[in-house]
Amino acid sequence: MLDKIIKVNNESEKELTFEIGSNSDLILENTITGNLVWTIQNFIARTEKGNLTFPTKFDMVDPILNLEHQGRIIVRVSVNPQEIIRKVELGTSPLKNRVEAINKLKEANYKVGILIAPIVLVDNWKEEYQTLIEYLAENLSEKVKKECFFEIIFMTYSYIHNAINTEAFPNNPVLYDKEKMTGRGRGKYTYKKEIREEAESFLRELMQKHFPNNEIKYIV
Repeated sequence: MLDKIIKVNNESEKELTFEIGSNSDLILENTITGNLVWTIQNFIARTEKGNLTFPTKFDMVDPILNLEHQGRIIVRVSVNPQEIIRKVELGTSPLKNRVEAINKLKEANYKVGILIAPIVLVDNWKEEYQTLIEYLAENLSEKVKKECFFEIIFMTYSYIHNAINTEAFPNNPVLYDKEKMTGRGRGKYTYKKEIREEAESFLRELMQKHFPNNEIKYIV
């Protein structure tokens, strides 16, 4: 796959960015395989332009901090309120550790994005997400706050994913809420339009207050 990416990249007249983390969390996987280190090293050695990007919910970034990346690797760290991480994102790194990882990555001159995702509208979601954004504003380094971008993604509920997660984690909370959600294709549900719009407006106001100079690439 990397050979194909490099071929397409080198033949393109445009500056391309390749998403390489769609199928697994590469920071976690790297602790077992070392594949992420290998991928970054080979991409940089065999190309003179273009970028690789991937998301992660984990904090084990030390193996990539000292790599020669030329500012062409974009790491997007996903964050959520700690209570949602604890109850829903089982086995992933705590919020505190993720924020520390973001600061480390920026100190190593990586391009860094922050995903607030998936947004789960629990009963006290306003308090939870206000606390999260305030925590980010207080604990991200000045260098991060100067240069990072954000992506904000609302949860999409899927009966298929729920069946898998229920079998693996039977004590997990049920995320489907028939009062707040509506159908979107077979077996998939999203938040109702009016609820989604209220949440987006609330989050935009918080981001404008605490991160007025940072780009929000999208809210979906």
